[in-house]
Amino acid sequence: MSWSIHHVNLESRDVRRTAAFYTRVLGMAEGAWTFPESRGYIPGAPDKLALFPDGRDSHTGLHLIAPDEDFAARNNLKHNPSLGGHFAIEVKDLKAVMKRLDAAGVPYSDAGVFAIPGLWNIYVEDPDGNLVEINQRV
Repeated sequence: MSWSIHHVNLESRDVRRTAAFYTRVLGMAEGAWTFPESRGYIPGAPDKLALFPDGRDSHTGLHLIAPDEDFAARNNLKHNPSLGGHFAIEVKDLKAVMKRLDAAGVPYSDAGVFAIPGLWNIYVEDPDGNLVEINQRV
């Protein structure tokens, strides 16, 4: 299966303080988040979400998000990507990955296109409980 790292999403208790570390101390540039029309519940205020694009496209790179206990329930998901952080893998055939997960009996949350324009994503936990986003461009 062909894949690449799309982004790393870190939980941040104080998004603006942490964003300042990445900009002022590490010299990274903060970008602007663009939401799709089909946006789900995603708190997009600067104190809740920050983006540091890596230059490949506008949403690859580092994401910071404030923890939100209700995020999964508000988006009808089994998994909460705002708690504990996650990394995202981009694949060319998300349906094939979902078939493999179904065959293995591994539960996942199909979020559709809801956070990043043109990106369909699912969430799954690995055997150690690490949350993984798997996405595909649509």
